[in-house]
Amino acid sequence: MKKILVTGAMSMLGVATIEECLKNDIEVVAVVHRNSKNFYRLPKSARLQIMEANLDELAEVTPNFNDADVFYHFAWAVTTHEGRTNVDIQEANIRYTLDAVRLAKKCGCHKFIFAGSQAEYGLSNKPLNRDTPIRPFTAYGVSKFTAGKLAEMLCNSLGITFVWSRIVSTYGINDAEYTLISYVINCFKNNISPVLTGCEQIWDYLYAEDAARAFRLLGECSTEGVYVIGSGIGQPLKKYLETIYRLIKSNVPLNFGGKPYAKNQVMYLEADISDLKRDTGFKPQISFEEGISQILDSFK
Repeated sequence: MKKILVTGAMSMLGVATIEECLKNDIEVVAVVHRNSKNFYRLPKSARLQIMEANLDELAEVTPNFNDADVFYHFAWAVTTHEGRTNVDIQEANIRYTLDAVRLAKKCGCHKFIFAGSQAEYGLSNKPLNRDTPIRPFTAYGVSKFTAGKLAEMLCNSLGITFVWSRIVSTYGINDAEYTLISYVINCFKNNISPVLTGCEQIWDYLYAEDAARAFRLLGECSTEGVYVIGSGIGQPLKKYLETIYRLIKSNVPLNFGGKPYAKNQVMYLEADISDLKRDTGFKPQISFEEGISQILDSFK
């Protein structure tokens, strides 16, 4: 793998994947939104090329090269709770994904890696793997699965290898402010007691740097199909939050149970990464405590 393209290049996973590939002497073309305020997130490198194009412009892009190897599609319009329930926005994401596949073909890519989601599975009480039944109950989960399935069919017709990653739960530097980890960190740093559920859910968090390594390895291996991206270790959500609380040395009350669980609350979320380990040699290297410490250090 000598050259890749990355959409959603300034998202947490986009930036982490770009950094991981640059470290391994891989040339990167970052597909970024026009007039973005987040250009500062991108690393400085002679091997990094910028391609400005909004998602609704991907179909019109005419690249000036056709020697890329792998296309990573992380971009997804509006991922807030409100956006995830908006059927029209999610329908547009399906179209953008197919446009990304066609752009991959124009750029000469032989592999397309789609960033799917655990939301495609819906509710499960067992570790998630490629054989777990698909039962999405949100517009976001339905559209992720639909986009992935149609992209797979289009890739097959275009002679492109398709890899369907399903991300469980990642965290790291440049994480969105609306995520739980960003929320509690901001609360603790500002001496505000976060409003939380009982946090009894079993959860699987993977640090973005580890996730990026998994994505690089998927790009380099010769296999295809579905791979669940996670640490492979689940523990109570309360334990994760207590670790953050301890590392920040907060003294505000940590009140669990201040709000009810959501309707259809996911109570068990853990990845089965046996396929990922077998086919790529991937193994998580950064513990949750180490990951949170790196995030806190980035604020300094």
